[in-house]
Amino acid sequence: MRLSTVDQAQQIDEVSQMVYGLSGESLMEAAGALAAREIDLAFLPELTRGAIAVVAGPGNNGGDALVVARHLHSNGHRKLQVFLVAPPASRSKLFCLQLKRAELQGLRIVDALVQPEHLHTVRLATLVVDGLFGIGLKRTIREPFVGAVEAMNGAKAPKVSLDAPSGLNCDTGRVAGLAVRAAQTITFGLAKPGFFVAEGPTHTGKLRVLSIGFPYEALRGVSTTHFLFTEKLARRYLPKRREQSNKSQHGRVIVMAGRPGYWGAGLLASSAAYRMGAGYVTWAAFEPPVEALRAIPEVLTASVHDPELWQGTDKSVVIGPGLGFGPETAALINRLKQVAGLRVVVDADAITACVEHELFPLPKQWVITPHMGELGRILKVKSTELEKDRFKACREGFERAQCHILLKGYRSLIGFESRCLVVHAGNSALAKAGTGDVLSGMIAALLAQGLDTAVAAATAAYLHGRLADEWVRSGQDKSSLTASDLTALLPEIVARLRLGGGLF
Repeated sequence: MRLSTVDQAQQIDEVSQMVYGLSGESLMEAAGALAAREIDLAFLPELTRGAIAVVAGPGNNGGDALVVARHLHSNGHRKLQVFLVAPPASRSKLFCLQLKRAELQGLRIVDALVQPEHLHTVRLATLVVDGLFGIGLKRTIREPFVGAVEAMNGAKAPKVSLDAPSGLNCDTGRVAGLAVRAAQTITFGLAKPGFFVAEGPTHTGKLRVLSIGFPYEALRGVSTTHFLFTEKLARRYLPKRREQSNKSQHGRVIVMAGRPGYWGAGLLASSAAYRMGAGYVTWAAFEPPVEALRAIPEVLTASVHDPELWQGTDKSVVIGPGLGFGPETAALINRLKQVAGLRVVVDADAITACVEHELFPLPKQWVITPHMGELGRILKVKSTELEKDRFKACREGFERAQCHILLKGYRSLIGFESRCLVVHAGNSALAKAGTGDVLSGMIAALLAQGLDTAVAAATAAYLHGRLADEWVRSGQDKSSLTASDLTALLPEIVARLRLGGGLF
């Protein structure tokens, strides 16, 4: 799914009007009419059981809300009241036009700035429509609008936000102060990146994207930079296995991981690589992991100093989990950089080694997999600052490392050059030691089977996240998931994905 930033969404709107001759009024009418139809279909019990509260702000989002109110009223929902939170000096031209039409149609309209005591009735509604602010708001909501947001959030009824939950930064997913917590968000044209990261999912609720008449050429003509990686894409890119194939045709993964006291990291990465379909997995460390090999007899072993270990176009490498970040690891990374075309997953201790020994930039076909703390060390910026805008942090990580970056967290992002993929899966159950080792092994297996770096990273991250989602949906507690559970569940999830029936 293509996503549009706020600036890109505004470009689509401008191109539709200036180049293709669509008026802002016609687009607003389409948005309001289609949103009203969606609300009518999704919330019929709430619409018929009691009163409907429509909260309209002073801009074009408020205009959309007035169109929704008119159509719901025309559809027979007469227990509807519009609450204007719109200072006269701030009202847009289209808002004024739609307000006049709503008044002519006889809707009950209350100016909540003149009669703020009426806002308490919003809390008693059976459905609330949020049309206070749209996607363009990037500042903290202040008076006289705070009371309206508090009234909407104070209602037990479901909230439906038009275009975006009021108060949510649609580029970053952050909330500065207050934002509406919607049960459903109805947006227009393309979804926005902020719906999927940070606080975005909590405030967006169920998302519906409606086509309101933006020309296809306008949607495609604007160069989008953000994309959503979904189950449909994961199914498309999952490698196929022919019945006549043999192990040599499914790639070779070299896992450079582990040391005394940390052998589990190598075991997890190796096991995950096999589970993800690799034909051969070789575990290489600075000293043989003899005792740990009993848990995974299928794995081959080698010395990291064997120069022929990583030769061959069907090979990929995981380096870092539990390996240590001293000079030996740094030297190993430098040797790998000399092998043309080799695709490498840089994780854990190898990331620290790159920072400590100044090994950046890395080859562009490599992928580095930091969590936000590790990225903070790479960029020499506090992770709390980076969390304010995960997309910007991902871009800056690429600029520093010059290779693909998989920024782990909620939600994981894959960045390369100007593009950023949002992985639409995962939850806090993955906040556990060893889960990143599993992910690295999964990525390497897909690389060894021929997938492009960005696609391999995104497909593995999606499956990794869905494993955690399945764990929770099956009734297990988030805090109880272990990294070993991920490898145990992986075969079933992959099988269900291949069958095309969805994961749930």
